[in-house]
Amino acid sequence: MSFKKCIDDLENGNEITRDQADQVREVYEQQLEFHKGKMSETAAEAEAGKDAFNAIKNKKMHSKRQKIMQMRTWQEITKNLDSYKNRLGQQDPNAAALALFEQDGMSNFSSVVQREEAITGFAFANMNKILGTFRRNLIGNVRSKAKLKNITREIFGENTGDVSAKEFAQAWTQTSEMLRKRANRAGSNIANRKDWGLPQMHNKFAISKAGREKWLTNIAPLLNRNKMIDQTTGIPFNDFQLEIALTDVYDAIVTDGFNKLNPGAGGRGKSLGNARQDHRFLVFKDANSWMKYQDQFGDPNVFDTMISHVKNMSRDIALMEILGPNPTATTNFLKQTLSKKAKTKALTGKIDAKAEDKALKTSKKIDHLYSAVTGRNNAPVDGVFASTFAGLRQILQSAQLGAASISAITDLNFQRLARQFTGLSQTRTLQQYLEYLTPLGAKEKGELAIGSGLIAEGWTSLAAGQMRFVGDMSGPEVTRRISDFVMRASFLSPMTSAGRWAFGMEFQQFVGRNVAKRFNDLDPNFKSTLQRYNINQSDWDVIRATKPYDEKGAKFVRPTDLMDRADLDASLKESVATRYLEMINTETNFAVPSNSLRGRVFLTGDSQPGTVTGELSRSFAMYKNFGVTVVNTHLMRGMTLDKTSSKGGYYANLLISTTMMGALALQLKEMSKGRDPRDMFGDSEETAKFWFAAFMQGGGLGIFGDFLNSGTNRFGGGLAETIAGPVAGFGDDILKLSVGNLYQAATGEDTNAAGELVKFTQRYLPGSSLWYARLALERKVWDQLQLMTDPKARSKFRRAETKYRRDFGQKYWWGPGDTAPTRAPRYSAAIE
Repeated sequence: MSFKKCIDDLENGNEITRDQADQVREVYEQQLEFHKGKMSETAAEAEAGKDAFNAIKNKKMHSKRQKIMQMRTWQEITKNLDSYKNRLGQQDPNAAALALFEQDGMSNFSSVVQREEAITGFAFANMNKILGTFRRNLIGNVRSKAKLKNITREIFGENTGDVSAKEFAQAWTQTSEMLRKRANRAGSNIANRKDWGLPQMHNKFAISKAGREKWLTNIAPLLNRNKMIDQTTGIPFNDFQLEIALTDVYDAIVTDGFNKLNPGAGGRGKSLGNARQDHRFLVFKDANSWMKYQDQFGDPNVFDTMISHVKNMSRDIALMEILGPNPTATTNFLKQTLSKKAKTKALTGKIDAKAEDKALKTSKKIDHLYSAVTGRNNAPVDGVFASTFAGLRQILQSAQLGAASISAITDLNFQRLARQFTGLSQTRTLQQYLEYLTPLGAKEKGELAIGSGLIAEGWTSLAAGQMRFVGDMSGPEVTRRISDFVMRASFLSPMTSAGRWAFGMEFQQFVGRNVAKRFNDLDPNFKSTLQRYNINQSDWDVIRATKPYDEKGAKFVRPTDLMDRADLDASLKESVATRYLEMINTETNFAVPSNSLRGRVFLTGDSQPGTVTGELSRSFAMYKNFGVTVVNTHLMRGMTLDKTSSKGGYYANLLISTTMMGALALQLKEMSKGRDPRDMFGDSEETAKFWFAAFMQGGGLGIFGDFLNSGTNRFGGGLAETIAGPVAGFGDDILKLSVGNLYQAATGEDTNAAGELVKFTQRYLPGSSLWYARLALERKVWDQLQLMTDPKARSKFRRAETKYRRDFGQKYWWGPGDTAPTRAPRYSAAIE
């Protein structure tokens, strides 16, 4: 009986479905074509039948494995939903479902966000020397670009004679292989290709502009056709099949579906475990071919390609480890489970009638969180529209956040609070912070921190510094570079990295100082911290048995060293090391509040860039992300405490300390603007306003505290514009400068267009708000231009001085219009 007849009989006998039969026939025909001419017709048919049977068998086995893993994930999630208790001690499956995406303080199970950061940390730890060598400089450029070409050639198997390039190439190969294996353990089926070098970054717009025919013509000579493997059969494509597969690749890229593509496997799989084959499908002949393609249709920056691959793989692995091989199916499972629980309990009368409504609202939040964590809600609907507004936001950030590093001194207090709560030493907070902030030995200290698994945003990303304030890093590269330069030049980016690394290394050193203690002998606060992350006595024994890393006499128990232990079962050490690093990273976000998934979703919802709603929501979110993150961290943490007295003590500590640090930040900002400090201890209404503004400043919402003093914020906009966001204020200023002046001219009024143009340029010029240069630039350049263009400038300067003297009792130590200061700031004014 022929193989085709056998398949027909199986289908007719309902032993296999029509879809399964069609898949077998398709594979059989492909393999028959491949074997013809190489052997007799009978032998070719036999080999093709064997290949088809094995291919379908392997696919079926992988599918079965994924289903088993998915069911186990659902069982674990169900257990977490049932065991979770909220801040009132009540079962709350709705809150538990949301905690799967980002931890909320009451959950002791891992979340997608925590897991992604941990996996990224382990990957970058393997690459710490690469990150240290090629980390971005002050203007955002990758260092030592020439060496990157040697690394690329070494990765593709060429011997360049460059010893360090070979070492870096080996580190990359080990990192990518570690990610591949972990992805496969989570449910993927990514083939091991010894000749795989680097993934491809595809520039959708460049490829679309070239068109399908030109893209196919250009890429064809660069590919190694003999190694282009059909993923279903494991056999190279013939010319016809390869052209079809490459056409599918092109279509997927230009339609934003490349991450779902499984070339040669008969379509797009819904399971994330079936994705991630795309970057291994295209096989280039050599390094030069790969680099040529990247120059034409991708990203020629090899460093960025590596970083992007690590982050994308880490995200996908985290999604699969927490939500199963098919995360989309799990989100539906979550929503259906919550709905079922609400309806079942409502029938028994055990809960109020609002239960179903709560489950429905939670379902919407799940959709929003899932869209955010996968990046779907950051995919632009209209690329040009989205890119334009993203670039505008970054220009505004570069013009308005130059003094944000003064606000960031409140990090010292958040570090103190986080250390106190977790049981770590508070006495060396400032010393350790300054050690990581000083440029002496910065590369070595950074490599040590990253090699320990700590967050490496400052070395890997453009415009990472403003993430904590705006939560937006998209946009054209030129505007990201401008924004990144200002954040680095203002010291915000270095301060953020220093704070995070100082806390993370102190955490590991604290563990090193406590390895001799049994679990029950640990400091109660530290023991409680371990338990919050589901680290029990046996896990602690594994951690403390890890050989500490010795750095100049200081002992660190690093998650990466635990992961490298050869005496432990692979699954055990991966589980404990991952939870250990999750704990460190999560507590670091309390020590240096940056940004949160919940905060971004709260501010922007599920809106996408490139839409009116999406751009308005992103404007609204600007400069509010830090404050929302503080709410989601420290304010929510206080709610997790058991006793009323504990809550009261924590909040009193938080309120008093953040207000004092906010007061310090406010006074520093006053002096940076040429004014003496404000009186802090008078009995006037203005003193009360000062302390409320200090409270707002300490909590990351200082921009709203501005309205206690005047009708405008620090950027010159009103309350409505502050709520709408800086983009709205920019648009209003544009209208005033253009339409407003045209109207005044038409009605015979004095336009003063030149003076308004000077003020507009001052307000929106990138770098104009850098805290250490702003005052000199304002007095020596902008004020002088105002005097030249505005006849009323001198009287406006006098009114400003009068206002601050009358309202706040403040005098200028460097007054408006003066080219030099008249004296030094009078610090005693703060306590008069």
